[in-house]
Amino acid sequence: MLLRTLYFVVFVSSAAMSMAQAQPFKSGESLKYSIGYQLLGVWVGAGEVTFTVKEETLWGKPCFKFQGYGTTYPRYDWFYKVRDTYTSYADRVDLRPYRFTRDVSEGGFYYREDNIYRYADTSIYSVLKVKENPIQLDTFPLKKSSFDVLSLVYESRSIDFSTKRIGDRIPLRMVIDRETHDIFIRYLGTDIYDHEEYGEIECYIFSPLLVEGSIFKAGEGMKVWVSRDRNRIPIYIESEIRVGTIRSELVNFSGLKYPLGS
Repeated sequence: MLLRTLYFVVFVSSAAMSMAQAQPFKSGESLKYSIGYQLLGVWVGAGEVTFTVKEETLWGKPCFKFQGYGTTYPRYDWFYKVRDTYTSYADRVDLRPYRFTRDVSEGGFYYREDNIYRYADTSIYSVLKVKENPIQLDTFPLKKSSFDVLSLVYESRSIDFSTKRIGDRIPLRMVIDRETHDIFIRYLGTDIYDHEEYGEIECYIFSPLLVEGSIFKAGEGMKVWVSRDRNRIPIYIESEIRVGTIRSELVNFSGLKYPLGS
C-alpha cells in the first residue's frame, strides 16, 4: 500500500511529551515526497505522497485536520492504479486523535475505514467497508497515549533528539488495523543529507522497530533522516522490504512554521 508505506517510514512518537509548547508545524503546511523501489538493482519512481495541515472544528472541538494523499504516477496507472487518502482529526493542544479515516483504492481493491476515538469510555469504534462485502462494526480498547498512523507523524516531530544518546530507545504507541502496537525507535546520531535541490541539510537519524506485515520485515531495517532544525521534518527514508528496497525523499514543501534549516 503506497500511502501506508510512507506513513510507516516517517512515524515516531514520544508519549510523555506535551505538544502545547512545542508544535513545530502550523496550519497551511504541505510536504510532498517521492517514493521509489529498487528491484534487481534498478531504482524505479513509483509515486508520491502529500501531507497537509489545516485547522478545523469537529463536534465543537478545535482540531488539526491532518491529511495524506498517495498516488501512483500516471504512467503506472494502467498497471496498478493507487489513490489513497488518510485523514486524522486531532486535538490542537495534545494531538489526541478524535477521528481517523482511510479511503484506499489500489488496483481492483478498495476499502473505507472510519475510527472514532471515545475517551469517555476508553474505546475506539470502528466501521470498515471492504469492496462489496457487508459493513463490519467493531469496538476495541483505547489505550493511553495512542495515536493513529497520521497523528503519530505529527506528534513525533516534538521529539528533542538533542537530549538523546546514540542507541537510546524512545517508546511509542500506534493503532493500525484495529490493533494497538507498543514499539520504539532507536536514535542513531546525526548526519548531513545532500539534497539535490535544497543542498546539505543537517539531520538526526533514527531506526524504528517495524511491525511485520505485507510490506516490511519485522526489525530495525529502516533508517530515517529528520531535519535537525525547529521543523523536524522527514527528509529521506530508506528501508528493506520483502522484495527489494524502498526509499522516499522530500521533493517539495510550503507553509513551514520556520525556514528549513533554522
